Amino acid sequence: EQAFLKSAAAGKSVRSRIKTISARGGGHLRAGRSASYSSVYPTSGPHDSVGTRPGFYTSRQRPEKVVHAIEHGNVVIYYDKPGDETMEALRSWTALYSGPWSGVVATPMAGIGKTIVLTAWTKRLTLAEFDRAAAAAFIDLFRGRGPENRVR
Repeated sequence: EQAFLKSAAAGKSVRSRIKTISARGGGHLRAGRSASYSSVYPTSGPHDSVGTRPGFYTSRQRPEKVVHAIEHGNVVIYYDKPGDETMEALRSWTALYSGPWSGVVATPMAGIGKTIVLTAWTKRLTLAEFDRAAAAAFIDLFRGRGPENRVR
């Protein structure tokens, strides 16, 4: 964790690049329902009653479950083919931060190549190429700070 926190401290200038997205509400959908989001990287809105658990995924997670994870204070990272070093960092961070209210979720998003997109409740950071310090800073800023049961 010390190495992660060192990277996060080095990337604090990323704040100016973080986009704040208008809240689209919340609330649970009835079982089996889907939601329509204004972005393929949703940061709020109606969602599934069961969220994606923190971890590294090799299959795309449903947006409705991802939004629930974000509501809980998890940070969600979208990746496609960012390279071995980036994949190693994502796997490491999802293992390091696996708490249900302050975890990290990494899920694939086909077609974005080397781009990495990080999301939290009403926040998004798009990195054309992986920037360890910027990504770590985003995670450190928003992990555990969702609207439901803030733990940090």
